[in-house]
Amino acid sequence: MKKLKFKIVSIGIGILLSLFLGEIVARVYFFGGAAFSYSRTNSFGILDNSDLITYSDTDGLIYELLPNLDTKYKLANFRTNAEGFRDRNHEIHSKALKIAVLGDSFTMGTGVSEDEMYVAQTEKQLNQLVNDTEFEVFNFGVSGYALTQYKTILEQNALKYQPDLVVIGFCASNDHYRVGIDFSMDDFTIKPKKNVFWDSYLKKLLQIKLNSETPEPVVYEAENLQHVDQQFQEFQSIFTKNNSKGLILYLDLVFDAVRVAQIQSLAEKNNLFFVDVSNFFQNKNIYEYIVNELDPHPNGKANQIFADTLSSFILANQNQLFN
Repeated sequence: MKKLKFKIVSIGIGILLSLFLGEIVARVYFFGGAAFSYSRTNSFGILDNSDLITYSDTDGLIYELLPNLDTKYKLANFRTNAEGFRDRNHEIHSKALKIAVLGDSFTMGTGVSEDEMYVAQTEKQLNQLVNDTEFEVFNFGVSGYALTQYKTILEQNALKYQPDLVVIGFCASNDHYRVGIDFSMDDFTIKPKKNVFWDSYLKKLLQIKLNSETPEPVVYEAENLQHVDQQFQEFQSIFTKNNSKGLILYLDLVFDAVRVAQIQSLAEKNNLFFVDVSNFFQNKNIYEYIVNELDPHPNGKANQIFADTLSSFILANQNQLFN
């Protein structure tokens, strides 16, 4: 009887030890060295329970990033300026050529450090490559926003800096959606911060590896393209009134020639410049360019590609963009 109890206890201890070791392996798999940091691992929640946002009083916006944050989100240090954007504070009357970038989580830089964000890298590259001109690039990206929210931010925040060029970071997988029709924000609530350090990442890893379903490819329906066309028209009207130029930066880690052509056609129809970054990722292993398998946002390597593509286009078309 004692031998049986000993075997049962030994098996139980062995199972617990295996689960513990498996949990460590899973965390290192997802987070690397950050797996051993409580604050970084605990920052891997979602936006609505992250303590990063507050309800907005602005028409057209449900929530905004809190100003003057100095925390962590998705493993990375996360700071916001006095206006509530992941950027430094800017002077309104700067004499630099000003580029305002609008967008969602791709532009905000979810999961990457501040110096890895494509907005910051673009500013650095432009100033390194052009000796006689100073460039100032503003990051107005907020995770979860769509074209209609970009327009609100443009009018409320960006235009006061009198940007010479406005870049719309068009997230190809969701910026075609119509708020209130394709998805609703009526039930959106800001939840108390969740402690995700104690989540089972071994369970998450097993779920990912055992799930063999392939996501359905994104298809732009006619009504979605009409919506994008209408938004582009409204953007161009604002740019014309404010003596600015507009550029659509098509952001995706999956290349789809049909979708690229559809958005490029709408951009050109509305006299907006167009740059596609997704072409680079043809036949590439997408897992080399995402934060991790729990969060397929572009990592620093992908943001570098975005910045290289954008800065190269700006330099090649400088006369058209800034005259």
